[in-house]
Amino acid sequence: MEMSGDVELETPRARAWASLNDTGVLVRCIPGCESMTVDADGRYRATVVSRVGPIKARFEGRVSLEDVDAPNGYTLVAEGAGGAAGFAKARIDVRLEEPAPGRTRLGWVMRAQIGGKLAQLGSRMIESAARKSAGEFFDSLRACVAEAEAARAGAWTAERLGVALPAVEAATQAGTVGGSAPAAAHSRDITAPPSARPGARALSPALAALRASVRAASGEQARRALEAGIVRVAVRDGIATVTLDRPDSRNAMTLDMWGGLPAIVAGLERDPAVRVVLLAGAGRDFCSGADIAEFGTVRATAAQASAYEIAVDACCDAIAECAKPTIAVLRGYCLGGGVHLAMSCDLRIAAPDAVLGIPAARLSIVYGVGGTRKLLALVGVSQAKRILFGGERLGAAEARAIGLLDEVVEAPAPRVEGGWLRRLLGGAPAAAPAVDPLERATVLARAWAANAPLSIAGAKYILNGLAIRDGGLDEDRAEALIERAAGSDDYREGREAFAQRRAPDFQGR
Repeated sequence: MEMSGDVELETPRARAWASLNDTGVLVRCIPGCESMTVDADGRYRATVVSRVGPIKARFEGRVSLEDVDAPNGYTLVAEGAGGAAGFAKARIDVRLEEPAPGRTRLGWVMRAQIGGKLAQLGSRMIESAARKSAGEFFDSLRACVAEAEAARAGAWTAERLGVALPAVEAATQAGTVGGSAPAAAHSRDITAPPSARPGARALSPALAALRASVRAASGEQARRALEAGIVRVAVRDGIATVTLDRPDSRNAMTLDMWGGLPAIVAGLERDPAVRVVLLAGAGRDFCSGADIAEFGTVRATAAQASAYEIAVDACCDAIAECAKPTIAVLRGYCLGGGVHLAMSCDLRIAAPDAVLGIPAARLSIVYGVGGTRKLLALVGVSQAKRILFGGERLGAAEARAIGLLDEVVEAPAPRVEGGWLRRLLGGAPAAAPAVDPLERATVLARAWAANAPLSIAGAKYILNGLAIRDGGLDEDRAEALIERAAGSDDYREGREAFAQRRAPDFQGR
């Protein structure tokens, strides 16, 4: 059987390509798809329930991609077995063209072979069912693309985040936490060099000047990253989702991304509408680390290498020191600098396919002090040495066992179809539904967002100071945070809500 068709999508080709490689999108779009995962070798494993005429079957199949030419197309090779119902094999050639800016034409040609009982239904019925499924898939894909484009249209720009400034210093002068009240005793000064922190060593003039120049570039780098769409920010129901959006390179971090994130985080910290920040990667991966492809231009000299490392540390410190809680949402690869990003968040929630590792020893790179300090706080000295000395990759379960991950979102136990007698006799279990760490992170973020922002900010500052901050805890500042919360409107609101047996409405002031 051979079929072909094409469809127009209202999105640029690069984003259409990303959607076709996003398991979450595919599960939503493939009719009857119950689950889809990605194996270590990059092949998809899927479970699909399909009905053709009187025959309904559950197909367990594997899909691989051949002749990949991103973002122009690939050949999809699929094989599925449905038990007594038969089997199906298909080769689908997919091509993407961009006939006009912001539009993609997706053309496809499918050659399929059907065997078993399904083949006995006749080619006309099989082709009719296949065309119906193809139509449903592309209708759903259009809907997913439209949702994504609507979200992008509402995404926050540099101006809305307040990062359209020549320096991150200017972007953080009037910082507040969850409200409009001045926060002089509370606001973190990410512009202050490490030498100004309690207990820190004084910097040499040359290094201090280098750090100042890196900080000064953050606002412009944030603007470039947001306008290029390689970092996206959206806020809904008090939850800001910051997405690293370079799926074709497994969301490898460019210098503009490292440099721009501090200003973006500062903007979200100031915004009273934001209570929790989620950090995620587009497509199948969280972040594969630094973009080594650009090292020849941005890290070609010793001076550039120093500035680059300062930008990485400043980025991760901005996330760690953000007064609002942060959650890293991990899928697929989380390597090198990606691990530093994840460790800088307050919590790390991962899909079962997450793979974590720090390959610095394989590249003759010494992992930075900031990242090493965070690693040590999470896993202890022995496991930290094992990770850094070996450069090996850890699966999600092992990373969870040693404390590098806080939670791995597992699918619920497979159900057994049929009545009680079939279940008792051991009927065939249905495939477990797909799991999405972003959903779990969002549920947790909503719970955090309902609590008092000043309490969370104070607890985070004290915990970080005791565990990971360079120079330790500034007890005077900690006491100031405690006093500010005790004298706040939110403290009075909390007591009144408790007495009136209602949910409190905290404003962060």
